[in-house]
Amino acid sequence: MKISAFSRPLLSCEQSRMLETSILQDEAAEWLAMHRAGSGMARLIVQDYEELRDVPQYLRIVALIGKGHNGGDAMLACGQLLDDFPRARVALLLTCDVAEMKPLAARAYEQIKGPFEIHHVAANACVESIQALLDEVSMNEGFDICLDGLLGAAFAPPIREPMRNLIQAVNEYEKICLRASVDLPSGRGDLCDMISFQPDFTYAAGIPKDIQYAGDGSCGRVRFVDLGFFDSEPSVECSEFLLNSSVLDPLRELRPADVDKRSFGHLYIVGGSAYMPGALLMAVQAAVRSGVGLVTAFVPASLAPSLAAQVPEAMWIPWPETDKGTLDPDVIHLLLERIEKATVVLVGPGMGLDRNTERIAQDVVSLVEVPVICDADALCSRVVELAFKRKPHFGPVVLTPHMGEYMRIAKLGQADGSSATLKQFCKSYKVMTLLKGPVTRICDGETVLLGNYGGPVLSRGGSGDILAGLVGGMLAQNHTGAMEALARGVVLHGLAAERVARRYGQVAVHTTQVLDFFSEELRSRDTCKRIIK
Repeated sequence: MKISAFSRPLLSCEQSRMLETSILQDEAAEWLAMHRAGSGMARLIVQDYEELRDVPQYLRIVALIGKGHNGGDAMLACGQLLDDFPRARVALLLTCDVAEMKPLAARAYEQIKGPFEIHHVAANACVESIQALLDEVSMNEGFDICLDGLLGAAFAPPIREPMRNLIQAVNEYEKICLRASVDLPSGRGDLCDMISFQPDFTYAAGIPKDIQYAGDGSCGRVRFVDLGFFDSEPSVECSEFLLNSSVLDPLRELRPADVDKRSFGHLYIVGGSAYMPGALLMAVQAAVRSGVGLVTAFVPASLAPSLAAQVPEAMWIPWPETDKGTLDPDVIHLLLERIEKATVVLVGPGMGLDRNTERIAQDVVSLVEVPVICDADALCSRVVELAFKRKPHFGPVVLTPHMGEYMRIAKLGQADGSSATLKQFCKSYKVMTLLKGPVTRICDGETVLLGNYGGPVLSRGGSGDILAGLVGGMLAQNHTGAMEALARGVVLHGLAAERVARRYGQVAVHTTQVLDFFSEELRSRDTCKRIIK
């Protein structure tokens, strides 16, 4: 599969404006795109609300409406929400007269105004009076959803009244469950006022923009609504791409009839220690569910019987231990004498950060010809430096750090998750890197793939171990290419985590519950190829 088949280019605001202008050449095309954006946002808002609780039939919604296309998108989204929840109450807070709206925003207003409560925010309205209005409109009950459609990407500071006070009033108004922005939070980047709408989610339609995926949290979690702008593959200069769920399509198909376990690769996992057996166990559990044909785990001898009883599908090789309970590096031959059967080697989960672990990881990177994934405790500077010296015919070395580990191995003085820095790091050390975070970046030195699925439900111990086992299994199958295999693991992990959050919430869950949702995601009949996150 080409990258364009399972991703969308990530563009600058200027590139986005130019491309959108070339695609939407008349008002009819713009109106159709606005309708698709509104309906797509509405359905994603409902889905995201489910991470809080079941969606009430009597939804209380307030939308902040400016004069531009963002206001039009927001109003059409509210119209779709009212279609889906006829008992909902929707209030529009307008910051201008309808006559001042852009033509398509005014058209959206005329289409949906009937069942809505309309309130005009006066130019001299103060924060207190706006909050009193919110109490009055909601009958002191607050709102389930607040949708920000005030300002768009074309906004130029400063923020003018009454928008500034409206944004401040809503930001400080505590009785709102979910806050969402259209395209970009209103006022984002306004250095004059230093205020912007603070969303939980931002819904970006049509073209994903680099400013939305900076990873600084100012946009909340970003959802992308695909309007089909890239179906004809327009020519754009780009090295960053936003992943979508279609990368999983090959896993949703029936497998060929003439296959056996050897057709789907053999993943070796080297990890564990007497004091951290759980990390290795989670990696093995995820690997077994990845679709890989065989999994062999090399583990501390004292743990092998109990771990084998928990995951009998894997093969367990007992490894002698040091007096610290870590794997003894002097018996690396246990791995090397069996290495001809391996497709990929994953090293690091739960091994313990000491010199013994470092020696084993160094030997694996230096001596193993198949692709190697270094995770967790195997992420050491001297291990990474050896990747540069691997023989040309050896497979790639893949690193899976979180930001703290990345700062250490890349020798960064401060956190820097930028694609430019990541590409330079990968080029310098001849590695591929899967940099975990709110926005996960996969890089081979030339291209960066961004995974934006998952959310805060993954912010708990063990999530990285499960991801390591999953991407190890995907890479071991590797029918197409390493970047696609890594992308497949990242996307499946994130989408399954979102299903966990929608079923059980973000808080009172086990890390390993995500394992049970891999299959549910792949077998889902309602997977939407048009609306992606």
